[in-house]
Amino acid sequence: MADEADAELAQLATHKLDMEECDDWLDITSLVKTGAQTLASGELIKPESLTLLDAMTSIQVMDSRLDMGMLSDSDMAEIAQWDIDRTLSLTDTLWIVDRMLCCEMTWHNSASLLQTIYTCNYYITDDLPPAIGQAEATSNKERDLVLYPLLVATGLCCRQVWHEYSRENVYAEEDVLLGLAVLRFFEDQYSLADTMRLLDVAQAYLETRLGEEEGAAMLLAHVSMRRRWLAALVCLSVEYLSEDPSALDRSMTELEALAAEHQAYRSTYAEHIGQAADNIVPGVFDAKCMRKFPSLAPIKPKEMLKLSEAHATLARLVSGLSLVRKLLRIESVESLVHFFQGVSRQAEPLPYLRSLLISVFASDGHVQLTQPLLEFVRRSIRELCGTKLMGEEGDRIDLFYQEAARMLVDWFRTLCQNAPRQRRIALKYLAGWDSLQGEAEQLDIWLYTQRQPNAPSAEASDPAFNPFWISSWAYHMKLVLMGGALMTGIRLDVYLAYEFPQIFCYVTQVFESHASHLTRMLEMSGSNELHEEKHRLWTRQGVSDIESRAQLERWLSVAVVQKELATALWLVSHACERLGVFRPPWAKGRSKLALEVCRTQESEVSQNSRYALRFRAFSRLNSPTPLTFDGWMTTKRQLDEYPISDLFVHAARILTDAKTGLDKCRRGFEHTGEEFIRAMYYVVLANSVALAKLLKSDAVKSRAMAVSGADAVAFRETLLNEALAQTDSTSSDMTKAKAKREKKKRAARNEAAARAHEWQADVDQLVSSGTLNVSWTTAADRHPDWPVFTF
Repeated sequence: MADEADAELAQLATHKLDMEECDDWLDITSLVKTGAQTLASGELIKPESLTLLDAMTSIQVMDSRLDMGMLSDSDMAEIAQWDIDRTLSLTDTLWIVDRMLCCEMTWHNSASLLQTIYTCNYYITDDLPPAIGQAEATSNKERDLVLYPLLVATGLCCRQVWHEYSRENVYAEEDVLLGLAVLRFFEDQYSLADTMRLLDVAQAYLETRLGEEEGAAMLLAHVSMRRRWLAALVCLSVEYLSEDPSALDRSMTELEALAAEHQAYRSTYAEHIGQAADNIVPGVFDAKCMRKFPSLAPIKPKEMLKLSEAHATLARLVSGLSLVRKLLRIESVESLVHFFQGVSRQAEPLPYLRSLLISVFASDGHVQLTQPLLEFVRRSIRELCGTKLMGEEGDRIDLFYQEAARMLVDWFRTLCQNAPRQRRIALKYLAGWDSLQGEAEQLDIWLYTQRQPNAPSAEASDPAFNPFWISSWAYHMKLVLMGGALMTGIRLDVYLAYEFPQIFCYVTQVFESHASHLTRMLEMSGSNELHEEKHRLWTRQGVSDIESRAQLERWLSVAVVQKELATALWLVSHACERLGVFRPPWAKGRSKLALEVCRTQESEVSQNSRYALRFRAFSRLNSPTPLTFDGWMTTKRQLDEYPISDLFVHAARILTDAKTGLDKCRRGFEHTGEEFIRAMYYVVLANSVALAKLLKSDAVKSRAMAVSGADAVAFRETLLNEALAQTDSTSSDMTKAKAKREKKKRAARNEAAARAHEWQADVDQLVSSGTLNVSWTTAADRHPDWPVFTF
């Protein structure tokens, strides 16, 4: 930046102006343009006081993508046409109601009130018409007898949702929390009874207009659906459910009726829902209303849902709310784990549904609205340990139960967050569960000494004498959390394809540790007499030793199936890496710099660093013993000794064993976890079919029959050295003597390089022809945490 324009611009940009003393302002528009033209891509003129935080939180003025309050000529023309006294027809009213439904459902999709609800000028106007709901006192009947009753009802629906959001179960990345300063839901003017009366007025008026004007029947359906939606939201509030448990059945009745009416509406008026409206009422919606509230306006724009998308969101929301009834009827912690894991795997669960499930599950020191937290954690422990801990009381035990209850409830609450937050929090919670397990071990030792005061002190710390029931429960829950945290990365596309062998190897070890732990607990439970007596804990249904053992067997069968599935996918991904299908991203560059980076990334030091970074949250745990990088490399070298074809065949056999395991444990999951078992069936069968298809390909067999050393992984270094040698030999400053020496060196490597290039060419041909076009997908409606390979 040597020219005078750049220097002057830099001086102006970094000079601190004193606005009180400076009266002469300088127009620097032309100077800015001149300076900008001299800047190269990536260059920036800024004062030293400008930090990264300032740059990230700034709004780029006059950029329509970020400055959402910027008014264009078309925006000004639209605003000028707003008239609250405009006489509306039923067709105009229907368009506004449809548009408001789009705004409401977009808000439910994590948008801001300023981007959705408050864009309607009828909604935020300060002067409401005095004749709302009064047929004799108004001449604008469609506005006062139909539109405003629906807007008031919409406001109360939003009020119920907002009250749930105010519990702060969803976090700041959900923009639904923005807009508090302009919060307005008509609650000051109209109570719930008043709103229902207004809907009655709208229904009576529309019934008189049926057949007279197009849109009356659709508006009448809107009134009926809005009435049911409002009633369901009121009955589903935590306060209402706590005071009147029968409200749950009423809310489900309203939701079922609403679902039927909504489905009939979508079927009858499918053409209207699918086409773009051509009778737009100008000036009603101000898309740039956030310019009035610059401190609250989100910096990211949110596209409004189409009418068809809004109806689909409403259907998904109504269907999802049935989970509340299912949650309140669960009577075991095992079922709760499967329930919340199923919720966590749902595709894009809506914030309101997630928040409501959290509130219904745990609020005001109770679980499921009525059960104390301490009884909940006692139930959880005794479901796995049976009646061995009955009668154990004391301050030390209560303190542990309080901490365990907090950890357990926080974990369930986390499963109702969005998927990225689930994984982040789960990785952080692992250290907490590890610490809780340590506290549980000390508590188990203390309990043993209390029961056996005359026993030698060494017995209390020996697993052969002390079963360590409480710490076994904590270890079990930690292993469940570890497996979920690892597999959530699959759903979020955190892992690249070349990382799959490492990931599934680590997952296999976690599930193997889990299966071994559950086997030990089964052995310990079988060493004592089993009691059929049930003790009332937490729910209406008690726990017996026999039921506890049955639950351990179910958990064990799930761990074994997951271990077998992870092992099979580990072998498949390792074989694909050796075939050259899964290539690291840095292996694609062909420039000298890219090849040098590739050589650095391929070094064992770099691989160790990447491995440590990927599994750092697990390496800090006291148990299970973490799989180190050296251990991983040893296991990898052992697999390299087998032909690739054997890896595919063995993976197919393991998947067959996994299906057999699912068949055996299917009967035990008739009342809990049946959805999980069906999802696992899909993953196992889909991968089995894909492998069977692959093994029938003669072209793949010819490559997969290669022995150790004659595959892409072994040739990778040869190909890299050859590519680097070519870039060196083509440099312009190479002397003839040096070129001659390089030529001799290349001749010595010709044989190995030829085999490597021949292998790579064969694999590339198989990939390009589609024979070996390996890809992996996750089924959002099945089990998104497990991939399905396709060949």
